[in-house]
Amino acid sequence: MTDSVMKQVIAILMDVIPNYEASFWHDDTELVGAIAEFDSMAIVTIIGEIEDRFDVVIDDEDISAENFATVTTLTQLIAERAS
Repeated sequence: MTDSVMKQVIAILMDVIPNYEASFWHDDTELVGAIAEFDSMAIVTIIGEIEDRFDVVIDDEDISAENFATVTTLTQLIAERAS
């Protein structure tokens, strides 16, 4: 499931932050603090897309630098919420 989820997460990120080539996005791509466009508005949009696409709820306490550090940590969060 995680590989499929990661591909969808990358697709969401590419939609919300379209300034980067597809090759930029991979499992270890750093998000918070590494991408200038990855700001609070982008996070809100990404959370909305994740909740819609995966039918999960991202709680306020889930919104942390640790969970949004990389594509992998974001994918792990979704996998945890979906189970």
